[in-house]
Amino acid sequence: MRHGFTACLIGLICVGLLSPVLAKDVKIGYIDSDRILEEFSEFQEARQKLQEEEQAYVTEVGALEEVVTSMRQELEAQSLMLSAESRKEKEERLRKKEEELDAFRRETWGEGGKLFTRNLELSRPILERINAAIETISEQDGYDMVFDAAAGNIVFALPQHDITQLVLDELEKE
Repeated sequence: MRHGFTACLIGLICVGLLSPVLAKDVKIGYIDSDRILEEFSEFQEARQKLQEEEQAYVTEVGALEEVVTSMRQELEAQSLMLSAESRKEKEERLRKKEEELDAFRRETWGEGGKLFTRNLELSRPILERINAAIETISEQDGYDMVFDAAAGNIVFALPQHDITQLVLDELEKE
């Protein structure tokens, strides 16, 4: 009985000490990062640049695929007329060209490939600016927390807590 009373007393003291902290109003806002990225012109320019670079790689891989297809068709058409040595030589050249094509694909589109790296190069400074703008708005207007609605973690929020436009306006100032 005495232990229960002591625990209850300690609990009441803790609640009493924490109540000023808990009573502080917490100001919460949210953004829609998809909308920010869609409307922020610098991000659109970076995305366009990346798409143009990717198209150049698509053209290059298409040319390599044509060479491989042509070599394969030529080997099939001539296979009966070639000596074993010539056939083996052409098969080896075809195999090397196919390996070259596969390597190009991996180096370009694979994990850590050219496009992945280029996307990071182009988007990192933009995302840093967006985060800085969110931080500026949060500090100016006294937000304790800002959530991203595009991440899908917000089930419901009143529209007046949406600071997306404020962030876009801040980005346009810079």
